[in-house]
Amino acid sequence: MNATTNHRPTETRDRPRFAPRATSTFTTAVDAYLWGYPLVLMERTRKQLTHRKRHGATPANTFHHRSRLETPRSRDVVKPNNDTLYSSAWLDLTHGPVTLDVPDVGDRYYSLQFLDAYTNTFAYVGSRTTGPAAGSHLIVGPNGRHPGLPGEPGLPVVKAPTNTVWLLGRTLVDGEPDLEAASGLITRYRLTPAARSDRDAGWFTGPAPAPHDIGATGIAFYDELGAALTRNPPPAEETGLLERFATVGIGPGLQPSETSDAMTRLALDQAVTFAAGLLDARARKSARAKKNGTAGTGWTYELDLGTYGQDYLLRAIIARHGLGALTAEEAVYASTRRDAAGHRLHGDHAYRLRFAADRLPPVDAFWSLTAYDQDNFLVDNPIDRYMLGDRTAGLAYGNDGSLDILVQHHEPAEGITNWLPAPAGDFELTLRCYQPRKEMLQGQYVLPAVQRR
Repeated sequence: MNATTNHRPTETRDRPRFAPRATSTFTTAVDAYLWGYPLVLMERTRKQLTHRKRHGATPANTFHHRSRLETPRSRDVVKPNNDTLYSSAWLDLTHGPVTLDVPDVGDRYYSLQFLDAYTNTFAYVGSRTTGPAAGSHLIVGPNGRHPGLPGEPGLPVVKAPTNTVWLLGRTLVDGEPDLEAASGLITRYRLTPAARSDRDAGWFTGPAPAPHDIGATGIAFYDELGAALTRNPPPAEETGLLERFATVGIGPGLQPSETSDAMTRLALDQAVTFAAGLLDARARKSARAKKNGTAGTGWTYELDLGTYGQDYLLRAIIARHGLGALTAEEAVYASTRRDAAGHRLHGDHAYRLRFAADRLPPVDAFWSLTAYDQDNFLVDNPIDRYMLGDRTAGLAYGNDGSLDILVQHHEPAEGITNWLPAPAGDFELTLRCYQPRKEMLQGQYVLPAVQRR
């Protein structure tokens, strides 16, 4: 009896000390996951796309051009579009600058988007920003110009915040008949490193885990984050965050999975599961998110894509569901999963999206509508149509100039002219508006609701 009585106060005394530490470790680890997820995702994507043994990969500082339109077999990046040919290059600025040369593109739309290792878009070369003329640009890393660069080239300089840069190009193609001309143009985008090196040095040869299953890694996620932080440190103003993460063993070069503290291991492992669930739920909109759903339409779109500041949750959500999304000035992506009645879009039903003649998407470049499955990829369909937009040949407009788009899994009775095939199960619609006008950027344009037929 006495032994039991003496033991209970010890339990009571220890529990309050243990519980706050576990809670604090878990909370810090959740924040570290959300903050670091984009960096780990970019590292995994880089390794995949520069891996020597992977089909279609290219070494660092080298363009990979896709001279065909995206299809359901395109699984490298979520939400691929079918309007443009992609050009992709992973720049490594560790050993010096890289020069980008572009040809005269005429009246064809193109953009070359620069993303740092944390998925922030920091620059563009393209129709909207630098114009259609031929030109050269010097890409330099966070430490400035490499001292070995001969002479002063006098080129426009693009300053990168990290030594790893994803250069993601989109060049407009007007369907299959235009493929040859568009393909020939993109092969004239050139990259030239200032520091000469063996091409083999640009290949990645180690393990390259899939980008889409990060949440399944458990505590090992933080090991990947530690390695990624060593390669691409964050800006100096985020030092305080790293100091906080370090209190639970997370940081540059650290491997939390090797800890012998059982409580820490459990808290970090559970933090990954919890934080991954938050990202899957898309549980965050930015302060400038436009929710046309308040007008009964169900559409939403973000105006803060690509430049996130300290909105780390939004940055992680966009990385998870739309890696490489353009900033609003370049393109607005409006999405909906619901019809006008608020029901989930599903292939069992047929839908109509009607644009009045004076309410077509307001753009200076072009717009298109795409259907994605619940995993954010394209789905096979019998007419090989993966988008429908203002450049789709043969679209039928009403006598009043209105446009009806028929979205359904099976061919409409009206025929295929205005048909956008949809997946058999749950799906999402995304409307891309390239070079949107001010009424969309200021939230004045209201998209029509998707009506079930």
